[in-house]
Amino acid sequence: MRRMVIGGLALAMSALAAMSGSANADQPDAGIEAISPVVINEVSAIGPNGELDEAIEIVNMTADVVDLENYVVKVYSSTNQVLQTIRLEGITLQPQDNQGSILVLTGVNFSSTVAPGAQVQPIAFTGQLGIPTNGGVALFSSLEPTAAKVDGVAMSNGAVTPREGTPAIAENPRTAQLEASNQRNILSTDTNNNRVDFQLHTRTFGALN
Repeated sequence: MRRMVIGGLALAMSALAAMSGSANADQPDAGIEAISPVVINEVSAIGPNGELDEAIEIVNMTADVVDLENYVVKVYSSTNQVLQTIRLEGITLQPQDNQGSILVLTGVNFSSTVAPGAQVQPIAFTGQLGIPTNGGVALFSSLEPTAAKVDGVAMSNGAVTPREGTPAIAENPRTAQLEASNQRNILSTDTNNNRVDFQLHTRTFGALN
């Protein structure tokens, strides 16, 4: 049974930087698919090994095989700038609750374990922060500008495109030492409200939350 991370959840957000142009920012009204075949199930933006001790977990929520060939993950700043686009080429998720139904993208300084049976893909998250603690991540069905947003989670109001409803609570240096991550509940509920769907708990990448 996972232990809940307590205390030290408040994070002093850095001042929002001025937008540097729309070329690197997604539109805030990006569509969301009515039924998501896959969801972002767990995100950690910082860990005991620092800013790049991070990971993103994606889970198949269906009884069918899901081909992620055209899917992309986008990482956002607190001002909704796209910091990185990650293509999920050559990855297929097996049906829910089977080996291979979970994909974990891990940063270069990732320090936690990934449960057996999950697929792991190391990612060179860009910049000194990788996934900003006050940013967000979103999953899209393709690289096309009109592609539907499949799922998203933001840790600040400014990360508009990945945010769904109220943002999740941001990690901070204290939660990092406790090996925390933002996780959905054990049923991976997706109400399209990040504060409702995600809570800070000890990392469980590759396993049921």
